[in-house]
Amino acid sequence: MCYNKRMANEVGRPRTFTDEQVAEIRDKLVQYIATTEIPIVAEFAYLNDINRQILYDYPEFSTLTKKLIAKKEAQLERKGLMNEVNSTMAIFSLKQLGWRDKQEIETKSSDQDKIVNTIKELFSK
Repeated sequence: MCYNKRMANEVGRPRTFTDEQVAEIRDKLVQYIATTEIPIVAEFAYLNDINRQILYDYPEFSTLTKKLIAKKEAQLERKGLMNEVNSTMAIFSLKQLGWRDKQEIETKSSDQDKIVNTIKELFSK
């Protein structure tokens, strides 16, 4: 049993924070999400003097980080629709969250054949 306990501590990324520090960061993150209109991961990390990658890497923060990103996405969409934020910045931020403005058009092969035949007719004249 002692062997397994020792192995568990050696596996994975070494922790750089104590349990108390993790709890403190978690509490600050909850407060930040609740009180910030459009929360930003990089801003929270900067304000709390931590590397933002820690928020993604630590399982203790992953759910809250996802919640922060979800609120950011919802707020950007809502405020963008209401023209309350700079639309260019909103588009840029939403694209970083996976949004696209690419329009996809699905065509049937019969439609494609008609288009090709029409083009051939136009150029054969």
